[in-house]
Amino acid sequence: MTSLNTYLSRSLLLAGVAGLVMLSACGKKPEAPAAEKPAAEAPKAEGEGDGHGHGAEGGEEEAGGEKTTMTDEAAKAGGVEIGVAGPGNVDETVTIAGRVEIAPEGRGEVRAWYPGRIMSMTAQLGQKVSKGQTLARVESSESLQTYSIPAGISGTIIEKNANVGDISAGDRPMYVIASSNAIQASFYLFPRDAESVRTGQAVSIKTLGGKVITATVNSMLPSVDPRTQTLTAIVKLPASAAEELRPGMAIEGQFVTSQTPANIAVPVDAIQTLEEKQVVFVKEGTTYTARPVQLGRQSARMVEIVGGLEGGETIVTKGSFLIRADIAKSGAEHEH
Repeated sequence: MTSLNTYLSRSLLLAGVAGLVMLSACGKKPEAPAAEKPAAEAPKAEGEGDGHGHGAEGGEEEAGGEKTTMTDEAAKAGGVEIGVAGPGNVDETVTIAGRVEIAPEGRGEVRAWYPGRIMSMTAQLGQKVSKGQTLARVESSESLQTYSIPAGISGTIIEKNANVGDISAGDRPMYVIASSNAIQASFYLFPRDAESVRTGQAVSIKTLGGKVITATVNSMLPSVDPRTQTLTAIVKLPASAAEELRPGMAIEGQFVTSQTPANIAVPVDAIQTLEEKQVVFVKEGTTYTARPVQLGRQSARMVEIVGGLEGGETIVTKGSFLIRADIAKSGAEHEH
């Protein structure tokens, strides 16, 4: 009886499977779902893709499409300067350390003309005096006559080596005057640098305030310092340098050892890095566009452009970091 029940169960199962197969073969296939209609194009955000603002056309995010707009007044207030790309010289330079000094003609010593007692001293340390101004009176030990000692140059009292009542024998100055309009710089050249520095070469000195002072090598001292084994190059500084440089101040000078012409050369300050590319900012009206460029030879002041920029184009030569920052700021705002 058990075998018969098993046989009947299997038969019924096979019959059910066969029926399902036949229904599948004869029946209609279920309809495929209707194709989804394309979603309506989202409206563009205000200003998107209209050429105003930032990013390349078509939404490409690459250096060269990045731009910003800025009024000429705002750019000038931010320190942005404009120039025209064109030929220039790329300098080969060497950096040499030096020190600011008072030039020999800018130093005046006030001494007694005859030995005697100092009766009066009218100037104090740090005081500014004028040429011909009476600074002291001395009573001669021989004639017992009192005579006046005037300032030989105009300048500032930097030394006072006597007092009223002292006996002045003339072997030591009572005062030392320094003229702020007569300063120079001494640069100390090691043998490897001395071979490339010559009289008449241009020198650029950058002050602590960022100002660049340009001068020339006036002379080379013939003797070598026995302690340091260095030669000394003397650079006379313009009178305006006294506003930034003081005697005793340590400085560095960029000595131009050679110049090579370039078809297009721009200031170092014109170059910025944007999305890992070197760019300059080309100005058209009030729009500044990042232009990728290929760099050639470089110096401390100028960079040769060998690709990506044509002569005659208007570019940012100084303050380019402000344009870069404005592009980065606006790009961050667009991401939100």
